[in-house]
Amino acid sequence: MFLDLKKFKSKNMQKLLLIALSFIFITAANSQNTKCVTTETWKKYQEKNPSAEARKQELEKFTKKWIEGKQTKINGQVISIPVVVHVIYYYDEDNISDEQIYSQIDVLNEDFRLLNSDSLDENHPFWFNTADSEIEFCLANVDPFGNLTDGITRTYTDSVEFIDRDNLKFSASGGEDNWDPNSYLNFWVFPLSNGLLGYATFPSDLNANPELDGVVVSTSAFGTFGNLNPSNNLGRTATHEVGHWLNLRHIWGDDFCGDDFVGDTKPAEEANYNCPSFPHRDFNSCGTNENGEMFMNYMDYVDDACMNMFTFGQVDRMWATLSSSRVDLLSSIGCDDVSDIQEFTSNNFKLYPNPNCGQFTIEFIEKTSNLEILDILGKQVFFLKDNNELSVKIDLTSKIKSGTYFIRSLDSKNNKLHKLVIK
Repeated sequence: MFLDLKKFKSKNMQKLLLIALSFIFITAANSQNTKCVTTETWKKYQEKNPSAEARKQELEKFTKKWIEGKQTKINGQVISIPVVVHVIYYYDEDNISDEQIYSQIDVLNEDFRLLNSDSLDENHPFWFNTADSEIEFCLANVDPFGNLTDGITRTYTDSVEFIDRDNLKFSASGGEDNWDPNSYLNFWVFPLSNGLLGYATFPSDLNANPELDGVVVSTSAFGTFGNLNPSNNLGRTATHEVGHWLNLRHIWGDDFCGDDFVGDTKPAEEANYNCPSFPHRDFNSCGTNENGEMFMNYMDYVDDACMNMFTFGQVDRMWATLSSSRVDLLSSIGCDDVSDIQEFTSNNFKLYPNPNCGQFTIEFIEKTSNLEILDILGKQVFFLKDNNELSVKIDLTSKIKSGTYFIRSLDSKNNKLHKLVIK
């Protein structure tokens, strides 16, 4: 838009107009620069809680050690993280449809499993870095109390302007409390202003502030249809924020040529916007080569249509987090449909009830049986050797946590794993 200032004869009018235009341009720039305020939100939290930095550094030490050893992740192991979506609305149009929510879960699964149709071509220089995280997501089937659920809550609030965003994480202030953050990924979806798309909590603060843990995404950037921002209508805001929730940083490290603690993301001078052409910032100040910056990474700020990859190094950080701060997600029953789990009979034994609270009965067909119970990582948590009883009552209430386990007989040629749910 072009304005002829000569038409405004009064110097005061010209001055006021220039101030107004400056305000518009600054607002537009800030809108572009604040797509995600995960880092800014954490820094404000850190100012009030000095120990937050120590917790963050401690997690970094573990992450580095885990990546160097890689002793926990089982190749081919896929984890399903249960999701609950808390829709907070004042206007009816912000009470988004189930279908819009389903579309977002689909996007998360496509992006994190490298099933997205817009992934890089195999001839692209960065294709070699593109990774399947082996992390999936489901709308929770079971709530924290063991009841069946659709994984969606809807809360009407009488607040028109959502200024203090974290207030909407609490029922007491017109929002919705999160579900057990050790077992669920909590989304809060409500309108955000000034170009803000979302923010997340880092895993290092989970134990200190569990009630805040989760991801916030603006109604206008959640899923792939509905009343969405044209530049953010493919669900990639949630992909970006879940990356933070699993301890990923922005690729520019929130500083000029900053460190995102990932070896295979190309160093970036700063955030990238819109849809850059490849290569972008080749031979930049941070030391990129002829391929430039990895602007198509989910942890940058480009438009949804131009981001399409995580790297192997980023996946390592996610799994280090799933082996430390968020380890309880590996045994969450949120994705299980308990109505479909019944007592089962193998070649050697029968177990009931299932699910149970850690106390159950095993009836053997033969008096001598060896049996083991494994956690979701394949670690043995219980072993019954040379049993001579036909019926054995097992009590593991003080020995294992709630979650999904597997039980099998070691005497049968068909030693099939059976799902055991403790809740």
